[in-house]
Amino acid sequence: MERVRIAILGSSVPSFELADALIAAGCDVCAIVPPRGTLGGGVQRRAAARGLLVVDVGPSINDPATIAKLRALDAELFVNWGHPERFAADVLALPRLGVLNLHPGEIPGARGLEPVFAAILEGWPAVIQTAHLMSAAFDDGPIIRTRRIAIDDAPYRDVVEERLRDGAVGFYQSAVLDVLAGERGTPGAGPRRYFGKLKPDDDVLRWHEPREAVLRRLRALSPFNPGRSFVAGHSGPLLIWRAEASDAAAKAPAGRVIAAGDDELLVAAADGLVRITAYQLPPALPSEKLIGAELTSDQPR
Repeated sequence: MERVRIAILGSSVPSFELADALIAAGCDVCAIVPPRGTLGGGVQRRAAARGLLVVDVGPSINDPATIAKLRALDAELFVNWGHPERFAADVLALPRLGVLNLHPGEIPGARGLEPVFAAILEGWPAVIQTAHLMSAAFDDGPIIRTRRIAIDDAPYRDVVEERLRDGAVGFYQSAVLDVLAGERGTPGAGPRRYFGKLKPDDDVLRWHEPREAVLRRLRALSPFNPGRSFVAGHSGPLLIWRAEASDAAAKAPAGRVIAAGDDELLVAAADGLVRITAYQLPPALPSEKLIGAELTSDQPR
């Protein structure tokens, strides 16, 4: 294996664990480059404990002064874990072996910031975590290594994120070692899809949709964000964190609240009932007043 200088572009605990794993494998990790706004005492202490230089990116990793700092590292491989900025061509051109990136989706079929949301919302059986060499196109470039994370058991988003973290350090270390061994990757195949930042109404539950679509949207959001619904006459939203399909036989128009209590609500979707088990009512609206009300995706004005 070629011994080259590596800079880790990240500040999270896993990025330091990756540095440890690479150092243990005989790699020359020379610096930690935290994303803008994350250079705190914890990062500095963790870097100092490992004898690693910390590079402050200032206002942007693409700032000319920052690029000069990165060039001075004389690193031959950058390994990115968590920088939110799109890297300029001048940054990508600095290391001889390129910039390796870890993406929580398949390339090119699940590019962008929210492939996990899309995967749960659309009912994919798995997400494909991808280690790839970065190119000028966002979340694109030659693929070094992938791994399949099953999500066909209807998990909530926090569970999917945990599955992506579990084993990620070892997976990413293997991708780095692949590059050091001469692997240059292959282009991804298939349709190109991009899932950008969530839109303002992506968290609104659509009760006119099939029950499973309602539940998938909620699972794609919760627990980091609740699903929202609105009740006529109340400006505040009904916030929903947990729900499940109900076997109750009652029939009602989509959005109608069939039953309400302190612990759960029963609401009709297009093709069945949903039992809401964790929620927050709008201000000044007791749960018993919800019975017979209709939930809507349109906020009252």
